[in-house]
Order: sequence, then C-alpha cells, then structure tokens
Amino acid sequence: MKIGVHVPQWGPDADRAGVLTVARMAEDVGLDSVWVADHVVYPLHSDSRYPYRADGPPFAPEDGFLDAFTTLATIAGATDRIALGTSVLVLPMRGPLEVAKSVATLDVLSGGRVIVGVGAGWWREEFEALGAEFSRRGARMDEQIAILRALWRDGGLSGHGGQYQYGELVSRPQPLQPGGPPVLIGGMGAAARRRAALLGDGWHALGSDDETLREGFADVLEIARQAGRDPGALSLSTSAGLPPDPDNAVRRLDRLASAGVDQVVLNVPGNTAADICSAIQWLGTEVLPGLAAA
Repeated sequence: MKIGVHVPQWGPDADRAGVLTVARMAEDVGLDSVWVADHVVYPLHSDSRYPYRADGPPFAPEDGFLDAFTTLATIAGATDRIALGTSVLVLPMRGPLEVAKSVATLDVLSGGRVIVGVGAGWWREEFEALGAEFSRRGARMDEQIAILRALWRDGGLSGHGGQYQYGELVSRPQPLQPGGPPVLIGGMGAAARRRAALLGDGWHALGSDDETLREGFADVLEIARQAGRDPGALSLSTSAGLPPDPDNAVRRLDRLASAGVDQVVLNVPGNTAADICSAIQWLGTEVLPGLAAA
C-alpha cells in the first residue's frame, strides 16, 4: 500500500517554503506521494453545507487557499521521485480543455508523476461564482472525463456530444504517461462509485472504516464487471486521518491494506509545515517499520 500526505494549502505556511519543506521531507522519508485539494474562491454568503464535518470547512476566508496545479508544479520542480496528486480536483467547475492542458503540462514537466483525483464538488455558490452550472455537474463531469482521455490519448479532438461541441483541434504535448495519468473518482455516494466503475481508473474514497471501504469497492468492482470492464484494473484509495499512537496507526494502516486499499492519503494533525513534517518523521521512524513488519 502506498502512502502520501497533503501539503499545506492554507494558513501561515501556505507559501513556497512551507510547501517545499513538506514535499521534500515526504520524499526523503520515503513516502510515495503528496496531494493537494481544490478551491478557487470562498463565497462569504453560502447556504451550502460542508459534507465532511459539522462545523464547516477547515479553512477560513482569511486563510487563503493555494491553487492546486500551481502548487503541484512548484513541488515538481523541487523534487525528483514523489508522485503528485489531487484529492480532489473539482472537475465540473472548470473547462475540460484547460484541465487537459494543465495536467498534460504538469505530467511532462514532472517526468510522469501525476495522479488526478476528481470529484463533482459540493459548494454551489463557488460554482455560481465561476459561471459553472451546479445542477447538471454529474453529467458534465462524465463528458469531461471522456474529453480528457481523448485529448491525452490522441493529442487532439474532433467534435463531441452533450454539453461540449468542438471543431477539430489539437492539444499537445500529450502527458508522459501513455493515455494520460490515472483518473481516480472521489466521493462516497452511489453516483461516485458507479462513475469510478464505468469511467475511472479507481475509486478515491474518504475515511478509514475498512468495512465501508471493502463493501463500497466490492460495489465498484461488480458494476465494472457487469459493464465488461476489467475489475482487476481498478484501484482503491482513500483519504484518512492518522491516529497519534504508533500502534494504533499501524493497526489502522494494516486494516486499510487488508481491505484492499492500494493508496492512502493521510491527513495529519496540524496545518503548519512544522506539524506536518513532525508527523512525516514520526511516520518514517515509528509507523512504517511497524507496518512493514505487520
């Protein structure tokens, strides 16, 4: 099972020094990946409910929020090995041509290290601020994924159905990874699992409940099987918290691996570079050796 961490994107250490300190530490310790989340604006007047915790988003308007692709590009230029992931990019509030170009460029300049986790999004007011329709975002996302794959595979496109109509066009360079980076579908609902089974390279879940992950991934694999896709080609990843006790951390990671998780993106306590680096060092010395033994 591969292990990655989020870099600081908001707060006092969301700057070049903070981001690169964390990314280099993760690479030096031997972690597999670093990850970013995605927001463009913070609507001050909002009726939307944050779906992942009762008290709302973990960042405030004054905290700022670094752009996902620019942050990963900065990391790419300062590291050599570690994979660069989005957990998750809110795909339907963007245009697919711009996303295809940004991802392809990042993949080329990083030496083929990109992982694209995408989600449908939850913040209606952010969509509205960006001029993107919220209500049909699921159908639009399905079409966007098809457009991304066509551009990455063929380096161009000629026409498309649904909400996007194009003349003949070229979009190069293509990603270094043949066919483009893996596309992981984020979300815990039935729609996300179905999308992962039919269109994705894997399901990117949330949380550390191994039974929920096991049952959800079994659903993904069955839908893929019924659709004639190879279930063995699909991966399971999750974004999860890290217990502060080493033995508990080893047990949690071991349970995730036993549930079939191929990749876990850890949310460590604290949001400063010092907090995250301390957790990374602790992972390297106290947790990873125990996990290897387990």
